[in-house]
Amino acid sequence: MRARLVASLISTGSVIVLAGCGTGGVPPEPVRPSPTEAASPIPLVKDPRDVAVLARRPCELLTKQQAAGFELDLPPKQLNGVLGNLNCEWTSTTREREVLRQVIISTFTNNPTLEVVYDREHGRPFFELTEIAGYPAIVTRSNPDLPHCDVDVKPAERQSFSVSYDSKVFNNDPQQACVVGKQVAAAVLMNLPLKR
Repeated sequence: MRARLVASLISTGSVIVLAGCGTGGVPPEPVRPSPTEAASPIPLVKDPRDVAVLARRPCELLTKQQAAGFELDLPPKQLNGVLGNLNCEWTSTTREREVLRQVIISTFTNNPTLEVVYDREHGRPFFELTEIAGYPAIVTRSNPDLPHCDVDVKPAERQSFSVSYDSKVFNNDPQQACVVGKQVAAAVLMNLPLKR
């Protein structure tokens, strides 16, 4: 009797286990991507340009003619940046040495800078995901009352550069800082060689 009860329990347990393994006409639950696997809002780059070529010579990112066109004084000044990169700073000053305009260009290689900027800056008072000369870019302003604008451009996967533009000339129309900042970014893009 006891042997028959044990055999019956084993048999019933096996049926339950087998029933759990069958599909029973219910399709399996689809695998959904995690939030980190979701598609990036940053578009892919079609004709990559190589930031790394000029990353150690950032003051060559604008030509003398371009800098003069943006009314920036020469020569520019090379600075140490974050993550071991180099930056370049151009200014425009009055006779009394008061800074009227300032442009700082930073380069980043081998990291997803634009994606990081998107995640970090998305809540700014002014945030624009756009394109500059056909390349993905993010334009931000942290204070709508100041003539300061940051333009981050992605000319290649895992490469980017940032233009920080300030101009006291635009104190009465601070948004114009972004108009000129985008023009500076477009000029930098044309100086980057196509990536091979």
